[in-house]
Amino acid sequence: MTAFIGAMHVVGKNLARDIAASLNLSPFKQLLDIGGASGIYTIAFLERQPSLRAVIYDLPEVLPMAQKRLEAHSLLNRVRLVAGDFYKDPLPTGCDLALLSAIIHQNSHEENLALYRKIHDVLEPGGCLLIRDHIMEPDRTHPPAGALFAINMLVNTQGGDTYTFEETKAALQEAGFRTVAWVRKGPQMDCLVQALVSDHA
Repeated sequence: MTAFIGAMHVVGKNLARDIAASLNLSPFKQLLDIGGASGIYTIAFLERQPSLRAVIYDLPEVLPMAQKRLEAHSLLNRVRLVAGDFYKDPLPTGCDLALLSAIIHQNSHEENLALYRKIHDVLEPGGCLLIRDHIMEPDRTHPPAGALFAINMLVNTQGGDTYTFEETKAALQEAGFRTVAWVRKGPQMDCLVQALVSDHA
């Protein structure tokens, strides 16, 4: 696990910075990085937006890896590390921006719907969920890397897959999100879907 997360940190560093640079993070006060692993996206978002604070939520054995990297970037004072299993445990509250980075492909449709509902229920009114993953065109062959990744998920997970935008949008709306948009397309696992919570509690 340590080797895998370390490798993903190295591989994802430039992509995380590129994605953070493509976003307007100024409206947000606190990020909830769900399954944040090494903290690579939290680091990129906090470096991009100096006023932003964050919560990294991951398994207790993973959090020391994030802590080490946050300390190296002098960002630990802006981050709260919370241990938990997002499939079973309550999510932290008080955040207005949530990130699911490379999570939904490992889940079945039903698991994703349950997770979207949990996120919707804890985000502040007017909050935003960002999903980074392979998001497929209706033909499911584009992007090609996503089509190949779907085979990987078929073999290596109980119910994982890569999902089209329409599938993702329908599940998010069923979970209670209002506006859902495909805000970034790309050939890597660099697509972004944005879903907004109603302004009213």
